[in-house]
Amino acid sequence: MAAEITYEELATLVRTRAGVQVTAEELAEPGRMFLDLGVDSLGVLGVLADVENRYGVSVDSAELLGRPVAEFLKDVNAQVASGS
Repeated sequence: MAAEITYEELATLVRTRAGVQVTAEELAEPGRMFLDLGVDSLGVLGVLADVENRYGVSVDSAELLGRPVAEFLKDVNAQVASGS
């Protein structure tokens, strides 16, 4: 298992789980939101479920759509690193 989730891995998850063609560079743009990329709430939940299953973390989905992708990735990677 990887020590952290990269933008490239997240882009792959978005493409496969949400069906939206995105690049790692698009996800890494400052302030970029999932909704900006055309990823709807069901797509985000699919990505979230995959992240939770692969890395054994629990992410609160309540405000996920309203947060920048970079913040989401930072929070998830902090949980992965701490093993929680």
